[in-house]
Amino acid sequence: MKSKYFKSLSLLLAGIVVFSACEDKDDSPNLGDAVGKWQLAALEGTYDRKIVSGTGITQTQEVYKLWANWKDAAGFAAATGADLAVVTGATNQNLTSTLPQGGYTAGMDAPGFPREALFDAATLAATGISMTVELLDSKSKDTPGTYNVKGTYPSLRLDPETCTTYLMIPPPQINDTGDWTVDYNTGVFTLAPVVDIDQVLPPFDDGEFMVNRDVDPATFMLAFEDRDSHDSRYAEIKPSGSWSEADDRVITGLSAIPVNAAGGGDPAATTDPVAEAYIMSATLASWGNYLTWYAFNIGAEATVKAADVKNPLTDLNADGKIDATDMVAYMHYDNLASGGGITAFGVPYALLVDSSNPAAPAAVDDSAGDFALAGLATAAGGKMKYVINDGLCMPVNETIEFISSWTEVTQ
Repeated sequence: MKSKYFKSLSLLLAGIVVFSACEDKDDSPNLGDAVGKWQLAALEGTYDRKIVSGTGITQTQEVYKLWANWKDAAGFAAATGADLAVVTGATNQNLTSTLPQGGYTAGMDAPGFPREALFDAATLAATGISMTVELLDSKSKDTPGTYNVKGTYPSLRLDPETCTTYLMIPPPQINDTGDWTVDYNTGVFTLAPVVDIDQVLPPFDDGEFMVNRDVDPATFMLAFEDRDSHDSRYAEIKPSGSWSEADDRVITGLSAIPVNAAGGGDPAATTDPVAEAYIMSATLASWGNYLTWYAFNIGAEATVKAADVKNPLTDLNADGKIDATDMVAYMHYDNLASGGGITAFGVPYALLVDSSNPAAPAAVDDSAGDFALAGLATAAGGKMKYVINDGLCMPVNETIEFISSWTEVTQ
């Protein structure tokens, strides 16, 4: 009896031990605290675009020039009976002429880049961004989990006819899926989208993450770099894939004018381009650094007179070039002689140059106001405004640094 008792007791104790072992077994997710459903709460993006050119690259050019068009060219031609082609040809301005090679070239930042985009909860809603990611657990600690992303994300599109970039609203529906892994020792997050469908999130194997489950709802931070649209860095994320110019190249469309703080066209400006702007240059100091109607007429007349076979404009100040300074002197001499000279665009020399001091001619500064067609009758001047009629398309290499913040969806 005694032996049977102890045997039964031993079996009972063994059962308790086994049961306790089952109770104490770690049943936490294989991929840890990141497993769950998360709603995008904030997003920071730093966009970098570098201009490229070369054989086989879409819309490649050796030098990319941005041409601006006088806003009032057609109105002036109609009001004066001038040939529109002549007016536009004379008034068009290469906004990039001040750059070292007369335009944008490979390796330069695309206009307006790099730039940052910051979205909190309010701006996410205002721009139509709504993303939910479900990070599903793996079957074992050494296998990846799967993820699903759903929601909306506004899409930038390019109109190749006008080289205009625009925001597509409503945004496309996101339905991403693929594998994910995480390493809590290194803080590295890996995302591997499936390859046979269009994906919004890019692949990466070096994302940084942090999960905080000490708050309610829990939070999840994920930082990663998008290299999908960079021809040389593409292999970092898709070593078995191949770059496609048709599918992977990003084209920057510039159909507005980059401007500086003074509102003048500036090809190096990093602010958002505007629909219309003034032309500014230090060479236009006599007119407040603006291209005005009077400044344009003097410059245009210098070109005309330099080609005059009978009485060509010469280098009157002996500085080695024939330019507006020589034309001012030429007009001054004409004024003193009561010659009654008029430019090819109908403005009297006497209005363009102040000859009241015979020893010191001065170009008349008309930069106080804007040019208006109504002032043609009195040959009034003013700052000329410019627009972009034909936009500039430039292929670029793009990378985007993202920092995303998420909150857990508990229901």
